[in-house]
Amino acid sequence: MSSNYKYDRLGYYQVLNVTSVASDDDIRQSYRDLAKYWHPDHNTNPNAVDMFQKISIAYDVLKNPETRLKYNLLSFIYSAKDFPDMNSLCILKNMHGQNDVNLKALYLSEVTGKGLGHSKITKTYYCNFSEALTVVRKITQHNWLYGFWGISAVFINLWAIFHNLFAFYNRDKNFFLYVHNSLAFKDEGLLQEALTSALLAKDIASKEVLPFLNLYIQKFNDIAPLSVKKWNLNKIRYIQLFYLFVLFLCIFIGLAFFYLKNLENNKKNTVNLKEVVVFENGQRVFSDVSVAKIFDIPVDVYDKQKLYYLTNDAIAMHGADKSFDIFKTVGKGTTVRLTGYTADRKWYRVMFDSGEMAFIEASKLTQGIGNPIPLWSKIYKE
Repeated sequence: MSSNYKYDRLGYYQVLNVTSVASDDDIRQSYRDLAKYWHPDHNTNPNAVDMFQKISIAYDVLKNPETRLKYNLLSFIYSAKDFPDMNSLCILKNMHGQNDVNLKALYLSEVTGKGLGHSKITKTYYCNFSEALTVVRKITQHNWLYGFWGISAVFINLWAIFHNLFAFYNRDKNFFLYVHNSLAFKDEGLLQEALTSALLAKDIASKEVLPFLNLYIQKFNDIAPLSVKKWNLNKIRYIQLFYLFVLFLCIFIGLAFFYLKNLENNKKNTVNLKEVVVFENGQRVFSDVSVAKIFDIPVDVYDKQKLYYLTNDAIAMHGADKSFDIFKTVGKGTTVRLTGYTADRKWYRVMFDSGEMAFIEASKLTQGIGNPIPLWSKIYKE
């Protein structure tokens, strides 16, 4: 289609061979010439009847400035496929079925995960501001709760959430709403509502439609528009961001819970200072070392099997790792008692004659008695 007839949805200008800016006289003259040529009484072409009817229908619309302007405006918002009956336009009402000049068109997607698949509904909602808050809250909640329960739904739902957050307000759909409702209000005799909607349309109109829209608005002589409540579009975004904030908050709380749980477990796996070792006779000895989780061995001062001696000089540590402070240096041949060991058996917790305990690498110890054990020792009794 030629650019001259881009917004000639039903081809009325094209069939009369005039442009949308042609004068009334040009349209009248063109109709007379074409009607005379295609009149079935004079033209034997098989298409003569059909062409004569098309010319007559087009002229019936374009000969009247009111219907011509209405056709022009409808051509900007409708395609040929869905072009409405110009004489029976229905007012687009709010979600409660009421006439409302405070409407906007929200373009929203709702996704439901279904295991291997998903369902997606993308719909235009005509609503006032309070209704918009409700519908956006409902769809956002639905997408977060039910939109990810499907293999194919994950990325589709992420796109829907992103779309609803940044593209919920569509200029073309709102322009459609304002122009359609202005014409429908005018047909119903609601002139204030019609003018109000036309002015809203003008605010977002393209350069191509502005001349026609201005001409339309000029026809509302001595009519005052209604006041329109200003929408806070950011508030609609904040509602959606709230659910995103809740999601991140839940993730943060979950991670914090696991961190604290892990920290608690680490504490449980760490022996506190002053660890208690109990002898068979009920005597209690306190260790002044802080160590990793170890496996305890009951102290039996009459048991030689748990006696070990150092094969070389070694350093005893306050914990089962070389990063701990040094307890003391222990000489070769010193006999000690095994009271515990780490899970990997790389470190032994041993008791000295004095009853003190520390950690020595297992590789430095051999089972048995090295140097003679003093009579006063707490590690062995005959």
